[in-house]
Amino acid sequence: MFLLALGFTSIATAFDLRERRIPNLVSGGLFVIAALLTFAGLHPLGWRQALYGCLLASVLSILGYAKGALGGGDVKLLAGIGLTLGLLPFAAFLIGTSLAGGLLAIRAARRGHEEIAYAPAMLLGLFALLPLTWLS
Repeated sequence: MFLLALGFTSIATAFDLRERRIPNLVSGGLFVIAALLTFAGLHPLGWRQALYGCLLASVLSILGYAKGALGGGDVKLLAGIGLTLGLLPFAAFLIGTSLAGGLLAIRAARRGHEEIAYAPAMLLGLFALLPLTWLS
């Protein structure tokens, strides 16, 4: 499941950097495939943890969207990542993503940019989880 999130987030990052948007096919594709695998009993943490991860991702990202900090593609991608990772791995992912997003925002501000693409921060947040995937 981790590799699924990593692959789709990599594609989303390429689109976000190039076009400043994440296509629904990418974020929706991640969500649908993760949901199908989860309901088929193939999620390593089970459907409850997947659902809780998706709920946490949805609530937090909708709040970010309401404040204008995130775009709709970011919200949908985060919901898919939450479903894919499950609750506790998603919480750890949020920490890595927040740190990466902060560093990218500082870099953008130094270059005179007011907005940043958030998919790269999410990709870095996933890379920060790699040591945890090796432990399991």
